[in-house]
Amino acid sequence: MSKAIKVISIVGKLAGLIAGGAAYADKIPEKYAAVGILVFGISSVLKDAVNRVGDLLDDGKENNSFKV
Repeated sequence: MSKAIKVISIVGKLAGLIAGGAAYADKIPEKYAAVGILVFGISSVLKDAVNRVGDLLDDGKENNSFKV
């Protein structure tokens, strides 16, 4: 499960960066750049949320003992 979240997070971040860069270079319309930025943000929040929930489920404390 944690490996899947890590892969999803990396793919989402890369997709966001590529979409943002392509829009900056005028290769794709700006509306797609907004989607890329949204995907980047969601993948970052998802990874942080999984880390926090996993940490709480791991030993009941937020002490960074669980990392994705």
